Amino acid sequence: MKLKHLPIILVLLSFLIIKITNLGVRLSDTNIYFDIAYQITQGKIIYRDFFFSNFPLFAYISSLYYFLVGKNLELFFTTTVLEVITISSLIYYITYKKTKGYIVSFLSVILYIFSFIVLSTSDHQTGVFTASLFAVLGYLFLYKKNYFLSGLFVAMSLFTKAYFIPVTASFFVYILLKRNFKNFLIFTITFIIIGLFIVLPSLLLSPKEFIHDIFLFSLSRPAGTLKSDVLGFFIGKDFLFFVILIFNLINFKKNLFFSLISLFSIILFFYFQDVYYLYLNFAIPFLCLSLYEIYDFWTKDLKLEKIIIASVVIVFIVFNLFNYLSGYKDLEKISNFETMTKSIIQQKPKYLYGVNDITPAFFSITNLLPIDNVRDAHEYFFSKNALNKEALTNKAIHSKTIIISHGAYYPDQNIDQKIVDGIFDNNLVLKSCKLLASFPVQAEGVINRINLFKCF
Repeated sequence: MKLKHLPIILVLLSFLIIKITNLGVRLSDTNIYFDIAYQITQGKIIYRDFFFSNFPLFAYISSLYYFLVGKNLELFFTTTVLEVITISSLIYYITYKKTKGYIVSFLSVILYIFSFIVLSTSDHQTGVFTASLFAVLGYLFLYKKNYFLSGLFVAMSLFTKAYFIPVTASFFVYILLKRNFKNFLIFTITFIIIGLFIVLPSLLLSPKEFIHDIFLFSLSRPAGTLKSDVLGFFIGKDFLFFVILIFNLINFKKNLFFSLISLFSIILFFYFQDVYYLYLNFAIPFLCLSLYEIYDFWTKDLKLEKIIIASVVIVFIVFNLFNYLSGYKDLEKISNFETMTKSIIQQKPKYLYGVNDITPAFFSITNLLPIDNVRDAHEYFFSKNALNKEALTNKAIHSKTIIISHGAYYPDQNIDQKIVDGIFDNNLVLKSCKLLASFPVQAEGVINRINLFKCF
């Protein structure tokens, strides 16, 4: 090993240590994917036997992770860490191959791995970094002019997370504009074949459910967060990425591909109604891969000192690390997960019914059944009358069920709200069920409790 590569290895080890030392179960969609992996291993069919609003590839990958971590939920969360480390290694490799510069390659990696968006969202396994990994591999093989492997990995990226469509569009348009019909044909045919290979089983086994879950649900659900809030948070926490995004947009003559990434990213943000901060990860690896462009502009065109741009990146990551470690590393972390699990098991219920950011984890760990087979009680289903909270609550209190809710407890303000969710008939729960236990949690918004109600 060359000593000049040692700084990158130390960076990757530092990230690994930060994440491993803060291991834990969190309020997260990760718990849904863990339960989906569990169901697949039990012989259940995606879409037909359970709701799933994504293309099926990540469900299959989740099942693989489920086995690799020995069915351990905490370790399932850490699979994202390994994905981020792999992506960072690829960013270093690609940037060095293109520039032969260690400094800019190093800066590209630390910009990525210690960005606020990566630090904060890599505490969860939602498939976004799996898709990022495939997308970066697609770019690597595009750079190597292997259009077959590039098409393969870009297809895997999109069919892991559909909101990576700006990345997919960038590949297609870029290759098309190169006017090499043979390369475009190889890429396109490979992409189509891999896409069909991924979705064909679902189209054959559960076509109606597949179309409903992915297109009717995902494309019609209302925005969960205001776009202005997402944009403000992104600019506030990741301002350097915003600068690179705009720079790439106007730098299309020198690097068309990165300019297309910026263009299609902006289009998705404004035209897709339900955008979350997490989703913006699709562009981040490419913004880091394009750092050398702004680095060259700074040092060669403007003839300014390299130390200035290096200092800006370092200040950026120091600020991100401080911000993350001081206020965000424990966000949504559940310190009493084992106690919660034991409390549920000791009561020997038959069913569980509760909020979808934690209840799905208990299905797979306790082998208990969901009330009326509702494993993912998303509030959207209730607002669209696909599920009826009064009917489900009534069934729960008559069926030996434990109800799991979010709560808000602020004694200094005389606030003690046992249920803050829209998936229950709150009055009926409070009247018919007994509060079994209440556990503190640091979550977003007013939520700071997970409450267990015994309804038998």
